Amino acid sequence: MPLSAAADEATSIYSDLDLKKCRQLALFEDEGEGGEWSCPGIKDHDVRVWEGDLRSFVGFGKMAPAQCASMQTFGAFNSLGPRVEWRMKAGKPFATILRWFTTQNADGDNPVKQNWLVVTKVSDKEACHIAYIDTKYAEANDVARQRADEKAAGFNCAKDMPEVFSSLGGIATDYASGMPCPGGPYREE
Repeated sequence: MPLSAAADEATSIYSDLDLKKCRQLALFEDEGEGGEWSCPGIKDHDVRVWEGDLRSFVGFGKMAPAQCASMQTFGAFNSLGPRVEWRMKAGKPFATILRWFTTQNADGDNPVKQNWLVVTKVSDKEACHIAYIDTKYAEANDVARQRADEKAAGFNCAKDMPEVFSSLGGIATDYASGMPCPGGPYREE
């Protein structure tokens, strides 16, 4: 294989995501146990997490508060998985894959729990969700990597809607909010 072809291949590296080991930046007492955390990611890209009303929001890098991703979440109560998969080309991240756990009808008799892989476009300036893959979907991890590798570079956060891969069907707005990106800035520092 020629060296240039190998250099163009996407690879993965991983970082842990444990809010107990992250630096807490704020506590949102009016939203229960919500807050804001800065967590170690990879070189020049920390992971910023906001929680409030039993929902999580995630941004990446120095521009995290201004990114669309910082305002995207599931409509159902949710929490985050323990690791971020960073898709890399030429030593730079272009997407992340993060597991989210959702619970709908949490107060009712039959709560519906679901796990999703959320693929997020990541660049130096912007980040936004590009795909939601139900972990029960066939080859979910491979589908998430494929969507990251094929769609992240050309995805327009202001115009494009994330894809949904689930046997339940539906479109992105059936499950999540904050897309396409309405404009910014999204959060104040």
